[in-house]
Amino acid sequence: MENNQDFLKGIAKIGVKIGVGLLILLLVIIFNQTVQIVNFMSSINPMLGNITLVLLIVLFASLLLMPLLGFLRYNKGMELPEDEESEEFKEYLQRTRKSLTRNKYLKQENFEFDGEKDLKEEILRAYGILDEKARTSIKEKSTGVFLTTAISQNGVLDGFFVLGALTKMVWELATLYETRPSLNRMLVLYGNVAATVLMARGVEDLDLLDEQIEPLVASILGGGMATLVPGAVTVTTIVVNSITEGSVNALLTLRVGCITQRYLSTLTKPDRKSLRRSATIEALSMLGSVMKDNTVIILKAFSKGATRAARNTMKSTFKF
Repeated sequence: MENNQDFLKGIAKIGVKIGVGLLILLLVIIFNQTVQIVNFMSSINPMLGNITLVLLIVLFASLLLMPLLGFLRYNKGMELPEDEESEEFKEYLQRTRKSLTRNKYLKQENFEFDGEKDLKEEILRAYGILDEKARTSIKEKSTGVFLTTAISQNGVLDGFFVLGALTKMVWELATLYETRPSLNRMLVLYGNVAATVLMARGVEDLDLLDEQIEPLVASILGGGMATLVPGAVTVTTIVVNSITEGSVNALLTLRVGCITQRYLSTLTKPDRKSLRRSATIEALSMLGSVMKDNTVIILKAFSKGATRAARNTMKSTFKF
C-alpha cells in the first residue's frame, strides 16, 4: 500500500513539474504574440493598438477564469469512511443522498427516496439503477475498443486509442454517478483506478485469465468462421492474432470500467485485492457477449479484404 502511495506521489510530482514547464512556455508564447499584435496595430494607429491590448487582456482573462469558475462550482469530494458503525458513515450517507437527489439520470428514471425505508438500502437501490446504465456504457466502450484494435493492428496508435477511451470512460462514469465531480475527486478516482489496474496481479488472477479467456476466444473463433465459410475448421494466424488482440483490449476496458464503477458506488473504503478480482470476474462475464456480438463483423471485414486482394491479383495477372 505504501509503495503504491509513493508511486502515485512520484507520478503527481512529475506531472506538476511538466505542467508548470508547459504553462511557462505557453505564457512566453502568448506574451510574445501579444506584443507583436499590439505593435502591429499601434503602427497603424496608436489608439487601435491600445484597444487591441485591452481586448486581448479581456480575452485571456476570460479563458483563464472560465475553467477556474467551472471547477469551483463542482461539488467537493466526499472521503469514504472505513467503518459502517462510525459517525462518519452516517454523515456520508446523508451527503450521498443529497448528491443523488440532484442526479440527472435518476431524475429521468423518476427515482425518489422512500423516507420510511433504511437510507443505506435506498442509496444502494439508487446505485443499482446507475449500475445498469454504467454497464451499458462500459460494454459500448469495450465494443468500440474491440472492433478498432482488432482491425487496426497498429500497436502505437492502438495504445493511444485505448488510453483515450479509458480516460473518457472513467470521466463519463464519474459524471453519471456524481453529475459534477470535483477535480480532487477525479484525481483520486483516476489514481485509485490506475493503482488497482497497474498493481501486480496475484497468481489467482493469472489462473483465472488463462482458464477463461483462451477457451472463450477459441470457441467463438471456431463458430464465427463456420458461419462464414461452410466446413471451415481453422483460421489464419493473422485473424487469430487480430481477434485475440481485440479481446485483450476489450477485457482491459471492461475491467477498468468495472473497477471504476465499484469505486463510485461503494459506501466504504474497498479492499483493492478483492475489488480487483471481482471486477475481473465481471469483466470476463461481459467479454463473452462483446466477442459474440462483434467477432463476425471482424471476420467479414477480413473476408472482404481477402476477396478484394484476390480480385486485384487476378486483374493484374490477366493484364499480362
